[in-house]
Amino acid sequence: MKKSKKILCVLVFFSMVFGCSNKATSKEATENTAQKEGKVVIKIGDGGITDKEIKEEFELLPDQLKALVNTKEGKKQFIDSLVTREIIYHEAKSKGFDKNEKVLQDLEKLKKRLIIEAYLREAIKFDEKVEDKVLKDFYKKHEKEFVGPERIHAKHILVKDKKLADEILEKLKKDPGMFEKLAQEHSIDSSGKNGGDLGFLEKGTLVPEFEEALDKMKKENEISPVIKTDYGYHIIKFIKREKGNVPNFEEVKEEVKEMYLKENQRAIFDKVVGELKNKYKIEFKEEDLNALFNANKK
Repeated sequence: MKKSKKILCVLVFFSMVFGCSNKATSKEATENTAQKEGKVVIKIGDGGITDKEIKEEFELLPDQLKALVNTKEGKKQFIDSLVTREIIYHEAKSKGFDKNEKVLQDLEKLKKRLIIEAYLREAIKFDEKVEDKVLKDFYKKHEKEFVGPERIHAKHILVKDKKLADEILEKLKKDPGMFEKLAQEHSIDSSGKNGGDLGFLEKGTLVPEFEEALDKMKKENEISPVIKTDYGYHIIKFIKREKGNVPNFEEVKEEVKEMYLKENQRAIFDKVVGELKNKYKIEFKEEDLNALFNANKK
């Protein structure tokens, strides 16, 4: 228990010290030009950490780390991580790293990205309230995209030994009706006690060799040759195939809304970008770009 606590505390430490968010990184870019907001609750030299900063850093944590910080040990580690980051930051500044050319270049890149993100949030903002009628019409047009995967009802016998698998298959060729009995007698899979019945299997969820064999089986009660997988040797009995289920609107309403909003957002984004491309003159020489990319290949 103590070991797991230490591991979790280390996660908080790295999460905070190395800043897993843009917000944590952008602080360094603005601190020289703007006075810190909030009340200083942890004094460090001539500066310190404010209550506002602590609240903001806490909100940036994933939920599982927030729960940890709410413990006595977690809170101590969280505060220690903030202090550690702050003293490293001050020491780095005292050594002139705030004027380091690479650091300044990275800050410019970060500034550019933050400005773009802020602009786009405003430019592609739209009302997310959508009437059910609009969503239902959208669902009808995209119904195929919500259809569930194909399902196959199958049974199998799984053994570890290839020779035994071949012997079982020979018996089944003589009497296919023995499948369930042989599954109960020989299968090492938990389904053996139920005659090897696996129920309905969804395509895309099976090991490749097993699914490939099932794909070739079309006739009811058809029995496969011996199939080898990492689990052992299988003999499969195909029962039937069902097409993917088409859910009703209410079952997938939230997914439909999410898809609708994303499409609308994308449409607005494309419109904004199109207008900007018309607004600004864009010029370049193809040979210059080709030379640049060819140089990168070397």
